Amino acid sequence: MHGIHHEHGNIPFCLHERSLFFSGAGGRLFHALTALIIVSFLFSSAAMAAPGEPVKQDVVVRLGMLPIIDNLPFWVAREKGYFKDEGLAAELVFFPSAVERDSAFTARRIDAGIGDLLAVASLQQAGVNLKAISLAMGTKPGESRFAVLSAPGSAIRAPKQLKNVEIAVSLNSIIEYTTDRLLQHGGLKQSEIKKISIPKMPLRLELLLQGKIPAATLPDPLATLAIIKGAHVVADTMTDNAAKTVIMVQQSFAENNPAASRKLLAIYRRAGADIMSNPNGFNELLAKQARVPLEVLNSTAVKMPLNFSPPRPPSNEEVMDVLSWMNERKLLKKQLRYEDIVAQTAHD
Repeated sequence: MHGIHHEHGNIPFCLHERSLFFSGAGGRLFHALTALIIVSFLFSSAAMAAPGEPVKQDVVVRLGMLPIIDNLPFWVAREKGYFKDEGLAAELVFFPSAVERDSAFTARRIDAGIGDLLAVASLQQAGVNLKAISLAMGTKPGESRFAVLSAPGSAIRAPKQLKNVEIAVSLNSIIEYTTDRLLQHGGLKQSEIKKISIPKMPLRLELLLQGKIPAATLPDPLATLAIIKGAHVVADTMTDNAAKTVIMVQQSFAENNPAASRKLLAIYRRAGADIMSNPNGFNELLAKQARVPLEVLNSTAVKMPLNFSPPRPPSNEEVMDVLSWMNERKLLKKQLRYEDIVAQTAHD
């Protein structure tokens, strides 16, 4: 990097005024001011650059941000200055879809983001050294809703009524995984769960509300919107903690900046506590950043759940259940272990 060069020109001044200033009381005042300026300069220079002491700079963390509720603590933290408080310089990089975010992870354009355990495992398979350092939402039931829903005109209300009934999902995703687990816990065998692929969630919602498909699985805020518009909950994560999202980071970032990873969790915890103390106080952020419809935010009949627990690492059981499900579908080229997916150093 090139240094900064200052060029000084010749500055003309009145020789008569100069001679008057340098003589008598004016001269004594000038010398006193000059001495004061020199001493101040020496002290400030020493404070700015003490020999052998590098200037401390905030650690830069590039966060890949999807328009999802799980990211609300990071948006709150940016507004309240929590990143700065922890010595982190956060760059919140927006992505409209998980596909684009994952491409950014692959190209190493981002350091961290919120996704799910399937995403971590899939990116590991693709050669991206990514690790989950904590759960985001899903520590306990009721933290954001994933719901298997039946159409407004349907009589289906219970999981067993969905035996061999087509359910619209996005295949090989957390949506399909959650559908399987919710319905299995509700008494269906895997062979009795029938799914059709409708990957675009707005279309899935529209077809469900029109009665063109009998059932669909949706996450919030679309799950709550569907319920407001007459869809029926067959099974959801309000009582069955089947769906979990995670904070995931590049392994190189976690290894090179262990303190920064811990600070990232501290920030998420602090902002999450703010949200829990005032759940309705961040509706503007939810509408702008997470694209939560005003119809959902303003509803009094059906409230969208919004709960954040303190971060903790995913358990071995939680991780291995996801990997087992992926193995059954031949989504993994090689066997992965718990330690391949989770880095616990951020909690040490």
